[in-house]
Amino acid sequence: MNRGLLALALLLSVFGGWWAYRAYRAPDPEKVYVFKGFEGPSHVSRVVRPPAATVPQFDIGGDHRLAVLVTDPTSGWLGFVRGFRARGVPFMLTEDPAVALRHRVVLVYPRISGRLPPATLQALAAHVRSGGTLLAFDQQGGGLEDMFGAGDGIASRARRTLTWATPRGDPRETTLSINASGEDNMDTIGFLAGKAEVLAAYDDGVPAVTCRRVVGRACLMGVDIAALAERGMNGRGEAISRDYVNGYEPSVDILFAWIRDLYVQGETMPWLISPAPSGRDVSIILTHDIDFTRSVVNAKAYADLLRANGLSGTFFMQTKYVKDWNDDIFFNARTVPLLRGLLAEGMELGSHSVAHSRVFKAFPLGDGREAYPDYRPFVIDRTHARGGTVLGELRVSRFLLRKATGADVVSFRPGHLSYPPALPQALAATGYLYSSALPAESTLGYFPFQTTYDRADAALEPEYQFPVAIEDEQAPPLQDRFDAADALIADIAREHGVAVILIHPDVVQPKLGFEARLIAAWRGRAWMGSLRDFGAWWAARDALDVDVAQQGGKWVLSARAGDKAVREVDVILPKGGAHGAARTMTLNLAPGQATTQVLN
Repeated sequence: MNRGLLALALLLSVFGGWWAYRAYRAPDPEKVYVFKGFEGPSHVSRVVRPPAATVPQFDIGGDHRLAVLVTDPTSGWLGFVRGFRARGVPFMLTEDPAVALRHRVVLVYPRISGRLPPATLQALAAHVRSGGTLLAFDQQGGGLEDMFGAGDGIASRARRTLTWATPRGDPRETTLSINASGEDNMDTIGFLAGKAEVLAAYDDGVPAVTCRRVVGRACLMGVDIAALAERGMNGRGEAISRDYVNGYEPSVDILFAWIRDLYVQGETMPWLISPAPSGRDVSIILTHDIDFTRSVVNAKAYADLLRANGLSGTFFMQTKYVKDWNDDIFFNARTVPLLRGLLAEGMELGSHSVAHSRVFKAFPLGDGREAYPDYRPFVIDRTHARGGTVLGELRVSRFLLRKATGADVVSFRPGHLSYPPALPQALAATGYLYSSALPAESTLGYFPFQTTYDRADAALEPEYQFPVAIEDEQAPPLQDRFDAADALIADIAREHGVAVILIHPDVVQPKLGFEARLIAAWRGRAWMGSLRDFGAWWAARDALDVDVAQQGGKWVLSARAGDKAVREVDVILPKGGAHGAARTMTLNLAPGQATTQVLN
């Protein structure tokens, strides 16, 4: 070996040894802060897999809901459950065609095919010819081509966008992202339109959405919206969105809105549950990430602003008691009084993890026994960390915040929005109710939603996810894009969605000025507050059971709250009231309380 190669080998050996030492050494005891008398949590956090959701669970309610006839129970129908609930569209699921056809508007999912019994195919056709509405997502024979006015579907994974024939209010609502450019694309179905009206087409020009009037309406939508919604809600839609965050990517929202409108048009007495508190156009959740030494002190200025405006906000605190590559220790006896001060001003304290690692998404789950002060995750550099687990980050940070400040910690946000597949079940195991761990654009919508085990399509978890719409790290600086942020909130408000704002209080100005302008601009039009407060409202709304039925010639609305009080939830009746005039009813119910009201 020549001298050059020998020197290079020696250099690599020395560097490799230095990196290994840096990566695997224990944290210096002088670089770990230990609260005297703090040890815990003492209990074990156990992850329990919930039972898989089944179609019969959602075979509920009266005959004036939107009906989903599931022809394949192994398909992605859970996307409808999560999507319709978030957007306030009343629905039911069934595998029984006779049950579905008692409803005026019927969705057949995932497909109509010649494999269905002839009697079912004939009943579907008769439903449309008697004035009902039928929507299918795929058509593969069965003899209904003439009724739909379109031929069998043509599948392709190459299509990336859908464009409505009639432009909508915003270009991104007119042309929707539905696929990425990679190999993991979904099949889309294109139809050979004959007698049907083409309402939307793909980027290859093939019809994507068609409808034909045959007394009632027979429509085809070639985008599997349930599967697309599941991709977004499971945190797997990032490749589809045109930006990462701070932009507008409403593909799932607009597709669901189209189905909602189909239901309202086709149902005799439709109703909807507003996604925003009564009298508000939109909901704005104000959150602040404390993950930097100076941020702990600066947070008070933001809390002062919120309190002066009669508002609360969420402050996600990193319980940083280990000095590592990220930063110095800033969770200790000197900063705890500052956090208590935030609570005294009416703010929420949430967890922002212990380590705040970019590779949190790759952490092992852990055994649920991780405890302070022995749990000491160490961030080595931007892409390496050791000693951390998902359960450890959740349970230890929550324990410390509760023990040190007395806070009721129910909200979590991971550092860098790093999202492990096991996070939903880990949150449930450690006592959290709400998380904000995704950019809204990757979910392709601006609504919270219930999470699922392993971010997959089988079992629902109790925790709700609130994706981030606007954050402060992307260029240009936050203060230079107020108009863009204001316009994005206005876009979200068209569907009464939710805008989660993420600000790092690493500085006071000019970010504080941005937040002040935002509050002033949306006062009176938007609900504004903390994740804890809105999460409680949202969970109570989600558990609310509403139905409308005809009794003795009158329309009657019935409602029952779940185990949480319902406050300021609007039920919208597009055709309800005297002479069919639209009206809104506001519900305020105690836990478990039921009410009935005659509508005409």
